Amino acid sequence: MRHHRGFAALLLTGVLGVSCAAHSGAVDADGVQALLPAQPGGSALALGSGNPNTDKRFGFDYKAAATAAQEGELRYWSLPATPLTYSSGGNGYTARLHLFASGGQQQFTWKTQRGYLSSPHDVRNQEFTVYVRVHEPLTPLNAQVTLKIRGGRHSEKDGDAASSTMMTFGPGGPSGITRFAKELTHPLYDYVVLRPLLNVALQPGHWYGLKLISYSRPGVPGEVLNQLYIDTAPFDAAGRPANGWQLLSEYTDVQGKRTGRHYDTLADWGGWQTTLRMDGYRSIDFALPSVREIVPPAP
Repeated sequence: MRHHRGFAALLLTGVLGVSCAAHSGAVDADGVQALLPAQPGGSALALGSGNPNTDKRFGFDYKAAATAAQEGELRYWSLPATPLTYSSGGNGYTARLHLFASGGQQQFTWKTQRGYLSSPHDVRNQEFTVYVRVHEPLTPLNAQVTLKIRGGRHSEKDGDAASSTMMTFGPGGPSGITRFAKELTHPLYDYVVLRPLLNVALQPGHWYGLKLISYSRPGVPGEVLNQLYIDTAPFDAAGRPANGWQLLSEYTDVQGKRTGRHYDTLADWGGWQTTLRMDGYRSIDFALPSVREIVPPAP
């Protein structure tokens, strides 16, 4: 287990632009490649060989627990779905893993936030990486894997504490392959269907590496760039990350630009919670989840 502020300095070999990333080439202790350099003194959290059931910096919803598993040299965790009735309507199945890199508690909402939802230790610009595999689709209409950033802990009394944005990867259909979503007041979601840049869709029984990068570019106020990267053959024969990252989709969140029926407010704050979420499948396997605060490249 590693939880620390600041990675070794990473050399950026190019600019992460609107259509592609210049990979830094640096890898962490688990062999996961970083696409952007670490923020000096920034918050970071990686599961590594730790146990997400016993470490308080990780958490599951609905009293769920993950089971350790291994295939060859690959070690991972399996998390069953929980049936539920969605607040936004309908029934389904979900599983959620939370990462708390800053160790804080949410203090603000999207209406009251002061640049952070908790404290300056929150991950304001982040690179969130996880390897996933889903099993047995149960409710195809809402089947997807979501990387959720700047999360919130809403309640019936305070729907504004939702304070979340996210990028999704799914099997296609009416919802598309990939989307940007925003939920500032629970349970009101806005979704923007994005054009995938690769010919790929979520398939049960197949491992994918997913990496969400989200940051506010220096000198470009009022915008946050959100990018979803994928590795469709994520492990080598030794069970180590292959690091074949490719850009799947991206969305620039802009102040005043509507994302759907509900919001035209930019989500530009540091989050105390980062979440891997699965909907619509019997279970999800995951490996090597990590989140790290990054240095945004210049535009």
